[in-house]
Amino acid sequence: MMKKLFVLLFLTFAVVASAAQIKDMKFVCDAKKCGIEFQFASEDDLPTFFQKYDASGKKLTVGFSSTEFALGEGNYDIDAASEWVKFMRVFKEKYRGMDFLKIEMAVGPSIASDKNEISLDDSNFLLKLNGNKGKAWTLSKIFAEKKKAADKAAAEEKKRLAEEKKAAEKQALEAKKAAEKQALEDKKAAAKAAAEEKKRLAEEKKAAEKQALEDKKAAAKAAAEEKKRLAEEKKAAEKAALEEKKRLAEEKKAAEKAAKEEAKRLAEAQKNLDKAIKEGGAISALLPSVKEFTVLMGSGMEQFRLVTDDPIDFNNVSNPDKASIITVGVAGPQKSPTFKIGAGSLVKSVTWGANGLKLQLPVGLRPVILVQDGALVLQTTESAIKKDGFIFWSARPDGIFVRDWMKAADASQSFDSFVNKYDKDSKKIVSGAQVFHLKPVVRELIVVEDEIDMYAGPNDNSQVINRLTFGDRLVNMDLVGLYYKVQSGARVGFVNRRSVSYKDELSAVQQERLKQVDKERGELAEGTVTIASQLDGMYEDRVTYSSFGRRDPFVEVKGLVEEGINIDQVELVGIIWESDVPMAILVEAKNPSISYTLKEGDKILNGKVLKITETDVLFLIQEFGVSRRYSMGLPDKYGGKK
Repeated sequence: MMKKLFVLLFLTFAVVASAAQIKDMKFVCDAKKCGIEFQFASEDDLPTFFQKYDASGKKLTVGFSSTEFALGEGNYDIDAASEWVKFMRVFKEKYRGMDFLKIEMAVGPSIASDKNEISLDDSNFLLKLNGNKGKAWTLSKIFAEKKKAADKAAAEEKKRLAEEKKAAEKQALEAKKAAEKQALEDKKAAAKAAAEEKKRLAEEKKAAEKQALEDKKAAAKAAAEEKKRLAEEKKAAEKAALEEKKRLAEEKKAAEKAAKEEAKRLAEAQKNLDKAIKEGGAISALLPSVKEFTVLMGSGMEQFRLVTDDPIDFNNVSNPDKASIITVGVAGPQKSPTFKIGAGSLVKSVTWGANGLKLQLPVGLRPVILVQDGALVLQTTESAIKKDGFIFWSARPDGIFVRDWMKAADASQSFDSFVNKYDKDSKKIVSGAQVFHLKPVVRELIVVEDEIDMYAGPNDNSQVINRLTFGDRLVNMDLVGLYYKVQSGARVGFVNRRSVSYKDELSAVQQERLKQVDKERGELAEGTVTIASQLDGMYEDRVTYSSFGRRDPFVEVKGLVEEGINIDQVELVGIIWESDVPMAILVEAKNPSISYTLKEGDKILNGKVLKITETDVLFLIQEFGVSRRYSMGLPDKYGGKK
């Protein structure tokens, strides 16, 4: 007992002067116990020892301080099927400044504790284990056997590699001979192929030269034919141009003839009209191109009937717009006096506009519209008479005819008596029929883009009949949606309204450019007559206007001077915005019963109407050589904006 205690104290507290060495390890068993024997090279300088068991990893680790392992650090396979030691890992590790040699053993179920008994026999250190059955082994022998097996395997591997090297050298030699043979054959084949390719290229060159010669002949032949075709086309084009020139000359001659006949007809009509006025005969109370106005009232119904020179198509009659205006799309003058109707409530007035005949209805009235035998008929309920029977009147070129079926038959009465009867409160009648000169204004349009197309119809998909450039002058004939119907020389077509402008609407830059273009073209020289002035004579006519008891707007009254309306004496009370041409309604400030209607471009005193918007009218005033702009807005009570 004392001997064992001495050994433990010696192992725990000994201070060694030099490192110990384990020269071998054994696993031995006798009849009582098995154990692991650590054979030290000397019983001197034995180290400190510890043991530790890891139950989860099934590992038993023993450690020796300052110890070397003769067989070397590393892994050692013992017996994977053993119930004692299966595998060992030998390594070094520092612990509290001291080097420790650790032997980590993977163990079987026979080793399950680190409380194993230890003993020392000379230089052999024994770790005693519980159990007495186990296969003994010596680590150096296992190491030697494994080293011998490894050396044998290395020798066999070396021998195998030498044999493989020899075989590879033999195969490389054979491959080299085969490659040299194949290279010789390839060289012969390449030489043969090169000869064949040379022969083929020579044949292709010969064929190409032959084809080039044939192509040259064909090209020369085609060029001759093309030259012949172009000559024929040129001849045909010259012939067509000559025919076109001849046709245009004939059209011009026909147009001049028609113009002369129209002038002759107008002169004859003027002569007859002057004669009728002089002799006191009947004068038409209708607008140009209108045959008849007829009104029938009574028994709760009112009917208005309109007959024109050209038959009316139902598809060309619009419903009342926001201004209660019905537009009848029939041919007529661009401008006319207003035919005001005092007898009847269904239609208030009739006048010609740019898109046809315009019928002004009372605000909010929506009559029944129908076309009967090419005549327009409007019908609505009537509440003015409030008794049975009918009142009928008809305005025709030869006078006004009235029939009251509530009374005995009446003879045809004069226009004066008719007006006096149906508009007794009128204070502005000058005469029953007044004669004046009426000249439509032909405004000249100017192309404001570098180049535009003139189409045969009012859309971009129509045939292009002419090309126009900046500064070209056009006669405005009509407005169709986004397109102006214009005349350029002898041709009539359509241009986009955004591509043209009136001269007084040009910007300063456009005006300067127009002057330069005119100068380069030599146009509009001093004494040159514009298109509008050339056409004035053709359109001048004497027209009879019947006021029907209303004030004649062409007669001078207070506020209306020779140069135009004095805007300092009028107020803006309304703007007709929904119509094709916006119009402003002005009244005398001191006498609201006197009113005027203006549109853009109309002249006023010392200026003109520059622009009309939904709520404002902009005037351009020129006084004492200075131009200024004056704006007049709608008062809030008339729909203006604050």
